[in-house]
Amino acid sequence: MKKQVILSLFLAAIILSSCSLFQAKFNENIKRDDLAPAVADSLEHFTNDAYKMNPQYTNDLIVALIRQNTLNVKTAKEYVKILIIILSIRNHNYIDEKWILSHLDSKQQKDYHREFPAGVPIQQGIEDFIQSHSLFQDTITCKAEEVDAHWAYFSATGDTKVIEKMKKSYYVPGIPCCFSCLEWSLPSRATQNKDVYDKLTEIRDRNCATAEDPQYCIDYYNNRFIPPVSECQWRNLAF
Repeated sequence: MKKQVILSLFLAAIILSSCSLFQAKFNENIKRDDLAPAVADSLEHFTNDAYKMNPQYTNDLIVALIRQNTLNVKTAKEYVKILIIILSIRNHNYIDEKWILSHLDSKQQKDYHREFPAGVPIQQGIEDFIQSHSLFQDTITCKAEEVDAHWAYFSATGDTKVIEKMKKSYYVPGIPCCFSCLEWSLPSRATQNKDVYDKLTEIRDRNCATAEDPQYCIDYYNNRFIPPVSECQWRNLAF
């Protein structure tokens, strides 16, 4: 029975590409207490598009993520840790660590203290954190953790420079880049997030404007990175 209880705390399902781009299907029966209903009902949306949410939900989101046992799931851990750290830095005026801990059980509190022994870094700058983190390099070598880390950064900030970086890394010669990782993750995100779609379209139009064969260039981008609008499932989220 105890094992069943522990297993029930795991993510209901983790759907990952062969390159482990983080995409989670969360347990809809999340323990609510006084968590913001918007977070309890739309945890997956908040996790993938956290930069759109009202920052007053930051504590609720952190609690909801930890309750899903994400800090113990290898394929989700780096994404969630980086998401929590950057959100905590970005929304530092809203962070209430005592409230967070009071809404976690003893095991979840241990997980929190293990991963954040000094607490979440609310005084550090985002750029300082990125520059000091091993998963953020000048180019993405396409390790699964690096791809996940960059999407976590985007999900927390909405900063599209990460998309430029992914696109640039795709063509850097001599790096151990898993092209299929980026070739899968960019259009996958574009179908879910219009900001990603719009950025890829901007990159396409900018590069193809000076191409020797503009139509060939456009077709190349469309076939590799930019899904048809009919395949997109953008959410009109009012966070």
